[in-house]
Amino acid sequence: MSNIQYKKEAQNLYKSNKLFEAYSCAWKLSFSDFITWYTNPQKRRGLSKSQTFFNNSFFYNSFLITKPPVWLQHNDAILLWHHYLDSQKEISLEFELYVAHNNAILFIEGYKNRKTFLDSSRIKLLERKQLPEPIINELKIWDKFNNILNSNWSDVLQLTDKINAQPHELCMSIFSAFEAFIYQDSDNKSRWYFAVEALSLLVAFIQNTYDFSDISVDSDTLNKSYLESVINPNAIELFNKTFDYVLCRNNVYRYAHEPGLNVVFDENNIVFKESEDFNKQWQRDEYRYSVNENLYYAFGEQLFDEVKKNEKIKFINGNKDSNNQLGNARQFAIKQAIIDLGVHDEDLKNCKLPNLNLIISFMHGIAWRKLETSEKPLHKISRTRRNKYSQGIAELNYKSRFSEFIIISDKSILFQAAEASGLNLAKREFDQLIDAFSFNWIVKKFDPITMPLSLWQKPFVKLGKHVLSPLSVLTGFTGLYTISESILKNFRPGDGTRIENRLKEVYQNTSWKTLLLEDNQEFGDIDVLMEDEKSIVLMQMKRTTQKTNMFELHNQLRQDKKAFSQLLEAKESIDSNKNIHLWYVTTAFEKVGTWENDVYRVSYQDLIHTKRLLDSGRLRLKSLSSFIEMIESDYLYNLRKQDT
Repeated sequence: MSNIQYKKEAQNLYKSNKLFEAYSCAWKLSFSDFITWYTNPQKRRGLSKSQTFFNNSFFYNSFLITKPPVWLQHNDAILLWHHYLDSQKEISLEFELYVAHNNAILFIEGYKNRKTFLDSSRIKLLERKQLPEPIINELKIWDKFNNILNSNWSDVLQLTDKINAQPHELCMSIFSAFEAFIYQDSDNKSRWYFAVEALSLLVAFIQNTYDFSDISVDSDTLNKSYLESVINPNAIELFNKTFDYVLCRNNVYRYAHEPGLNVVFDENNIVFKESEDFNKQWQRDEYRYSVNENLYYAFGEQLFDEVKKNEKIKFINGNKDSNNQLGNARQFAIKQAIIDLGVHDEDLKNCKLPNLNLIISFMHGIAWRKLETSEKPLHKISRTRRNKYSQGIAELNYKSRFSEFIIISDKSILFQAAEASGLNLAKREFDQLIDAFSFNWIVKKFDPITMPLSLWQKPFVKLGKHVLSPLSVLTGFTGLYTISESILKNFRPGDGTRIENRLKEVYQNTSWKTLLLEDNQEFGDIDVLMEDEKSIVLMQMKRTTQKTNMFELHNQLRQDKKAFSQLLEAKESIDSNKNIHLWYVTTAFEKVGTWENDVYRVSYQDLIHTKRLLDSGRLRLKSLSSFIEMIESDYLYNLRKQDT
């Protein structure tokens, strides 16, 4: 029978309640064909809550355990193991022991990859069984992670109750504890990042406990609560415990997904033995983000100077000091970066929002002012005095009447401030803007492990009629990535071909052809093609966001693998004597400049920057071949590296 006939017969037998015969028929397919059909890797078949042929536990605990375990050595066996872990609500213990004893490494990989090891009841059940030594060793690590996470979160719950405050007081307590935490070491950017993640988790937890929209309190009361909380030891302890939880959560992501990471026990403590190669790659990726940011800032200053020269810049209240002008130049840079990523005003209009220029002007403008008038002088006091946060804000408050330590306002006052700063926008658009950038995470079942939303994405918190924003969150929106990533995540453009069109537009005046290829290609999937008489470049393009942890990096792998496969398939279909180059072009910078299976990973932004340098006359290229050589030699990265 053909594959189609086997599949049809298997499902007919299943409908007749002949389950063993149904799966026996399906098992006659080649293992690769069976896996592709049964596990649905492309997600073409929607998930079903009811029992079906594709998720019935009978397949695992009554059929598969009767088969020789040779299939567990197949390269695609991990897909079936993942499918079991994803689709089965109840543990099929006999099947899991069958997998464990016949391929312990596969068993461990699946539990790590799907983070099944965070189910402590499941771990306790396995600990009572006879298992291979590698799994026994791993169970100790899993048990330790669970104990740390559960203990930390239990402490968070107890400390929340211990504060015994009204919802608005609890909210202001964690804001002040967060700022006190940042104040103690404001130069540690990694610590700052995780502190915002900890604050996000606490805000989300409180939002799931209390209805913020029903809170009625005036701004004076909120300010008083904030200042009184500055010296509240319970609030500080609560924040510290939440920070510890977030660090452990990040270690779980690293353990599950970080390449080359070995985990061992040392005196009952989990110790990470990191991969030197991975650490070097992570540092290169981090530097690439810095290179790209500085290139945009330089271009922003160039755009600003041109507009200033033509006297088209309106300085609010005639404020032409250097910091204000630098802030204006940064806004030009950020806007250009977002336009290059394919975000259009029409995307924002569809969400009933102001245009891109107004959004950036407001978000960056308010953040820049608070950075200059409050955060910088406050952190200068911290570095000089090495004192407590309460002492620092008292000193700054004495020195400057313009300083603020938290934004406490409402939509009307913020709108009036935006108008006073020269922004011309409708009130309803502004209200929608505040709503869109307001943090709100209310779910049926709160899970601190999986909560994806962050104040880095949505910096405002609505409390009754008030709009709040912690200073050390809001000032992050002076940076290119915080704003651009936030806008891209909040208002993802519907048209997935924007960056392809943008690249074609930028490269239209060159000595070689740049073409967009049609959809529904017979072989592979190529988005952009560059070609001259000697060379061809095939590009698969992906617009994605910055990866800030191992979980996000891992989730990108499937998309990457698909892109590589499509590029290689397309190359095989081309009958040409020309040199063919395969580029995976991505808007994120992770692994850019590396080769994998004859595919070179390229930064989309580097291609944009390179063309701007060509247009400025600072670079000269005679052919596509010389352009390829420059990109594949990582010219921009190495040039900037030499300058540092």
